[in-house]
Amino acid sequence: MTEPLWRQLGAPRDVFGRVVYELARWFALAGGAVLVAISAMSVASILSRWLIGRPVLGDFELVQLGCAVSVSAFLPWCQMRRGHVLVDFFTTGLRPRARALLDGAGAALLAAVAALLTWRIALGGIGIRQAAESTMLLGVPVWIAYALMLPSFALLALTAAHTAWSEFGGAAK
Repeated sequence: MTEPLWRQLGAPRDVFGRVVYELARWFALAGGAVLVAISAMSVASILSRWLIGRPVLGDFELVQLGCAVSVSAFLPWCQMRRGHVLVDFFTTGLRPRARALLDGAGAALLAAVAALLTWRIALGGIGIRQAAESTMLLGVPVWIAYALMLPSFALLALTAAHTAWSEFGGAAK
């Protein structure tokens, strides 16, 4: 029995690949820490409702902002580990080279979209900061979540570009 793909994929061998791999890993760990923190806060809010009849003030605001930051932090690691959803119904009969070309094209498209999202998140964060938008109950500035998501999307663009480069290199062999 062969090992699952996620176990077969080790760290890349090239220097750039190893750097983005390690960055993606650390981003995912940070995203996990944020997820644990918002989970603990949710438990505290539920217990507070049960014990004293009042939730933690602004719990849903913190969950909303934390989930956005956490999910974006997981995306580069998911790309490096080839963990995104893949529909291979039409490509199972193709030669490995053709599949590598299609996978590379998909990764290149993801890199372009992630770069576009990085740009738009930066502009959106600047606009929200200038408008002084904040959450309703706690008054947390919303631009902070944008600023925390920005490096994740930039890293996603880099990891997807590396994946595309790797796939196209494999297709050339």
